Amino acid sequence: MEKKEKIIVSALHLFAKNGYTETSVDTIAKHANVSKGLTYSHFKNKEDLLRVVIESTITEMTAKMMQIENHSISSLLQNLKTSLIKDKDMVRLSILLLIHPQTPALVTTMLNKQKLELIELLSSLLEVNYKEKARVEAELLLATIDGITMDYVLNPDIENLENRIDYIINRYE
Repeated sequence: MEKKEKIIVSALHLFAKNGYTETSVDTIAKHANVSKGLTYSHFKNKEDLLRVVIESTITEMTAKMMQIENHSISSLLQNLKTSLIKDKDMVRLSILLLIHPQTPALVTTMLNKQKLELIELLSSLLEVNYKEKARVEAELLLATIDGITMDYVLNPDIENLENRIDYIINRYE
């Protein structure tokens, strides 16, 4: 693994474990087994590092989740389940960033953009059955997904996650 990538992976892990504001660049550098100076040669500051972590990990996870087959809610939700299980640190970091009052505005904007893209995708998937109410239904579905996600991060029970995702799939398909 390249040193820059080691820094990004360490930052993701430590931000998810300890929170953004509670994690120092020095701690990240030590965790990645690189010098603090090398870290600053790759990233302007901690906020820049967080931005790169979001761009390279959370954005990628969301893109994978949105790769759906046959314009299907089922496919989207199966991708969500896979992402939650595989990328728990990224999911935990997203939740922490969304609820923490000191999250940099740039990062909050990035996460909100992803949320809006997901609402648009869900709206288009629900349009056939919900017509003019598709957007509201998409927002409600996303709120449900957010609740399932938060519960899974706090209580990582895969069977429970699978049961809930299957229930939602059956409800919307």
